[in-house]
Amino acid sequence: MKDLPDIKEIKILEKNSQKNGSGIAYEELLGIWKFKYVWGKELDGIKNVPSSILQVLSARLELKSKNKEDQINYEIKNSINFGLLNITFLGSAELKGLRPLLVFYFKELKISISNFPIFNNELKKPEEKKMPFFSLVGISTKDNWLCARGRGGGLAIWVRS
Repeated sequence: MKDLPDIKEIKILEKNSQKNGSGIAYEELLGIWKFKYVWGKELDGIKNVPSSILQVLSARLELKSKNKEDQINYEIKNSINFGLLNITFLGSAELKGLRPLLVFYFKELKISISNFPIFNNELKKPEEKKMPFFSLVGISTKDNWLCARGRGGGLAIWVRS
């Protein structure tokens, strides 16, 4: 098990990132991140039911470089698996600001059984002010974890896989 920060450490990281930025760099986010835990807005403890469900469904966040020269934009993939059933959202993400925010939207929803596609749908881009985002709180390249707060207020931690 990787050495994950406790909620006290996360609160300190978040306060610091709000004031000074998290210092998270583009390259550090590249890769596949496996969902680990989620806390609610109030940070009153890990939300065990949603965390367990997302762990069982192998929730993953994947960030790939769009091209080598572009140090702001990513291809983003969010997926869950239930047995042979795979649900994947594909889209674009961009780092914005000092903190930074990872602003994203999904262009496509794909559902497949094993590797056989059964559903594919294009999604509309939301209005700029309604775009989902992750406010990047902290990262450890040593222990391979990433912590961020979503637009809805929940705080999540992922582990690089």
